[in-house]
Amino acid sequence: MIDHANHWWSAIANAIEEGYVAIDLHGQVIAWNQSALKILHISETQIQDTAYWKSTVIQPLAVMLQERQDFSGKEISLHFERGSTTWLRTNGRHLITDTDNGYILTFTDITKWIDTNKSERELRHTKDKLEESQKVFESVFNYSPTGIGLIGPDGKWMDVNESLMNTLGFTREELKATDIADIIHPDDRESAVNQIIMMLNGEINTYRAERRYMHKDGHYIWVFLAASLLWYADGTPRFFIIQMVDVTELKHLNTEAQTKNIILHATSVDLRQKIKQLQEFNRIIAHNLGGPATALVASTDLLPEITEENDRSRLLQHMKATAEAILYTLKDLKQVLDLKENNEVPFTECDLEALIQQKWGLLNPLIEKKKAALYLDLQVDTIFYGKAYLENILFNLLNNALIYTRPDVPPQIHVSCRKEEKEIVLEVRDNGMGIDLDKHGTQIFRYKKIFHRGLSGEGVGLFMIRNQIKTFGGNIKAKSEEGKGSSFFVYFNNNREPILKQDEQD
Repeated sequence: MIDHANHWWSAIANAIEEGYVAIDLHGQVIAWNQSALKILHISETQIQDTAYWKSTVIQPLAVMLQERQDFSGKEISLHFERGSTTWLRTNGRHLITDTDNGYILTFTDITKWIDTNKSERELRHTKDKLEESQKVFESVFNYSPTGIGLIGPDGKWMDVNESLMNTLGFTREELKATDIADIIHPDDRESAVNQIIMMLNGEINTYRAERRYMHKDGHYIWVFLAASLLWYADGTPRFFIIQMVDVTELKHLNTEAQTKNIILHATSVDLRQKIKQLQEFNRIIAHNLGGPATALVASTDLLPEITEENDRSRLLQHMKATAEAILYTLKDLKQVLDLKENNEVPFTECDLEALIQQKWGLLNPLIEKKKAALYLDLQVDTIFYGKAYLENILFNLLNNALIYTRPDVPPQIHVSCRKEEKEIVLEVRDNGMGIDLDKHGTQIFRYKKIFHRGLSGEGVGLFMIRNQIKTFGGNIKAKSEEGKGSSFFVYFNNNREPILKQDEQD
């Protein structure tokens, strides 16, 4: 036992950085030094208190004192209530004197050493992982079939792999001497720059896009592009990683497939239209030819039986009128069929206002009789169309607007023309008699359909112009309210290629 009365031994014990605690055979603490109190964060009163050695915090040391085993270099940790952890390297020895026996436990605070070693181990582990990641990245970069490039925040190429060089046709040195924007298609450049700015501003982390890039041979290729941005620890951008896959062939296949689908759809629509037209022609033949033809045959059978000259003359006149009606219907149908067989008519730039005024002038007797007024609103003043057919469309629509008027209501006819997306729309609106579309809507463009009896209309004009318009890829629609007027909308296909007369070709 150390005699604390001996001032030398006490001074030596307190000068040692290693802490110690000694107990006698009964487990009573009999000696300690200041280093022990400092390491254990306790006072002299606490170290002598039996209750202290039963606490959870000091339990690892208390167990060692109770077991009284000889050992050296054992590392333990003490977890204090304030949340800190202290690591100790401990040694235990029996004490034997001439008169008594005891046990001493010495310990050194190695927390800083442990933390340092832990930091070094973590640093070494992090470094190993970084080196491993670097090797993996280099392996992927060098041997990936996908084109990969590194681009600085300034847009300059830093490095590229073999696949990217093969995709674009440039060497590594040639790419490093350029800015990425230099080889982006002009139409794609703005969107590319905007996405780069958004990444640099932290608005997006990655982006994917299909873009066109210039090949060294001078043509543009389609690539699927994925880009991400790496940052330094201080929050400044380091470099972009971009991946490129050439999808030019796939793009062409998709375009070809889309073209075939468009052609197939157009063919299907055209076929359905032709079927509808055939059904319409069948109705015309059955109604406008079948009836008169049957009547003509019956009249022919009746003719030999009639002896009275007056009756015979009246029957012959009736037979002649019937035959003329049949010929008139056949002439109308032939015009439609001729148009469908030969729709490659010359198209020219037609002055719309001039044609409207010309057709309006032809209708002057009706205009003066009914005191009609014409109003024009032509946002589109020229239409690329077959002039003769456009004249026919305008004449029929203006003529109908003047024929089907309300009594004592001066006709007000509004003609407008505007562009809607890929179509030019001509509208002719009147304040006339109107049509009950709920009742007659499906018949308005049919042959010889008349909705207002006692007027000069024959029900042929709308049928004829509808077939003309449909033949050249357009459409016509109607809006009407009985007693208020009608509006007809002609939709001209604005994508038709010019068909020039022979003397207009170069």
